[in-house]
Amino acid sequence: MKIRTLILCLFMLWAFSSCKKSDLVANANQSTEDIIITPHDTAYVSNQSRNLNLIYFVPNDLDTLPAYEKRLSELMLWTQTFFSNEMHRNGYGYKTFGLFKDSVINRVKIITIRGTLPKTSYPYTNGASAVQSEINAYFSAHPTEKTSDHTLVIIPRYSFKTDGTPSGGPFYGLGKWCFALDYEGLDIENIGKSDADGNRFSVWFGGLVHELGHGLNLPHNCQKVSENATLGMALMWAGNGTLGKSPTFLTAADCAILNVNQIFNNDNKTYYGAVTSSITRIYADYSPAKSAIVVSGKFSSNIPINSVAYYNDPNVNNEGTGTNKDYNATTWESKVIGTDSFYVEMPIAEFKYKDSSPYEMKVKLVAENGTVKETLYNYKWVDALPVLEFGTKNEISKVGWSIAAYSSQQTTAPATSIIDNNTGSGWHSQYSVTPAATYPHYITIDMGTVHTVKGFTIQNGASRPIKNADILYSNDGITFIPQASYVIAKSNTRQNFTFPTSLTFRYFKIVPQSSWDGQVFAQIAEIGFFND
Repeated sequence: MKIRTLILCLFMLWAFSSCKKSDLVANANQSTEDIIITPHDTAYVSNQSRNLNLIYFVPNDLDTLPAYEKRLSELMLWTQTFFSNEMHRNGYGYKTFGLFKDSVINRVKIITIRGTLPKTSYPYTNGASAVQSEINAYFSAHPTEKTSDHTLVIIPRYSFKTDGTPSGGPFYGLGKWCFALDYEGLDIENIGKSDADGNRFSVWFGGLVHELGHGLNLPHNCQKVSENATLGMALMWAGNGTLGKSPTFLTAADCAILNVNQIFNNDNKTYYGAVTSSITRIYADYSPAKSAIVVSGKFSSNIPINSVAYYNDPNVNNEGTGTNKDYNATTWESKVIGTDSFYVEMPIAEFKYKDSSPYEMKVKLVAENGTVKETLYNYKWVDALPVLEFGTKNEISKVGWSIAAYSSQQTTAPATSIIDNNTGSGWHSQYSVTPAATYPHYITIDMGTVHTVKGFTIQNGASRPIKNADILYSNDGITFIPQASYVIAKSNTRQNFTFPTSLTFRYFKIVPQSSWDGQVFAQIAEIGFFND
């Protein structure tokens, strides 16, 4: 019996002396039976050439939160699998973002950076730049630690509100950076729970993954009507309140963009370089036979285009358009036909909003190097049916046209620029002499001979777009007949306006009455007419 006891003691002595200090995990509440001895040298590896930079940033008056490495590692591995499954469901295989990880201990590489300032220097509003500055300084000193353009920054919570809700620093996407909050309950053990802890976890963890989506180049968008019942909530809409608790997914448009993301691909090519691409022709109409919006066209690009994504963003209740106003954008995606063409059918049954809300269609060319170029088109719904007037028109020739009169012009942007077939130039009202010319402005075009046309096209200026404009026409250039007043959308793409009936005239007068920015200046890139 004494020999067995001696052997056991010698074994225990050998086991403890063979382990590193970091391999003995214990605290005051643990019994010796709970102590896990894991003789292992941490080795973070990845099978991808570029990986997500995962930062835990701690203001100097805070400390790391308990078990943050374990908790966040488990959540990031779960997230990596979520993206992988969604990419596979959309036909791209099990692609996902790269992470350095040690599979033996189930941990991912987290770079912990201690901030030089207190938490008040890194507020939610406008606090991201200070955090970025310190992280960039760290990367400059440790260049091998930064392996991609994509960075997720997690900051421990600053405090708790009276209801137990954590609050803290920056929590949003900012280009290829994204920021999220850590708190003690951000633990995978709360995933799927419907109690108070589970609901809080879903919001904060869903928010983390939603912002990660932004950091991976994804804009907001929502599920189609049919997907709401079959797939649940789109992550980039309100998935930050459902992830891990109820069905949440990535849309086809999301996955098309992620497919060409730098850290979703195991290669060494250059991503996000400049791309010269544009839509050269686009045709859009509602097909009663298909009960769908049908869009087709052609594009040019110096870099191969992989996919075309279509974001239909309604301006519901005048909520506005653009970033943070596009959560409810319904999306489609199509593959390129040949090398320069696209086609998509978008059934109107999939649109939630079919009232009189104006829509903005963002057609995005997704290049193989990950760069996405979008072109905006405006349309509307009348009696629950879409009315699309932005398709490419066969304009009549402008040979022989001239400017008969104008209210003012900037010498570097003369009135003749609106009929030169070059949307890169344009007319601008006079502004270099004080006082600047004010509304109403006007330009009169002489087509040289009488034409019968069905409508006109106009492309607004990029910097001083006009809003309201009156249109008049004449055959002698002296007596003008008012045709109608129009709202010219705030868009730098060609817009079409069809007259109720064809009109025959020689002179055309446009009278801008107001601007979108409320200033006195006006700019128009190009004007034309069509008769098809």
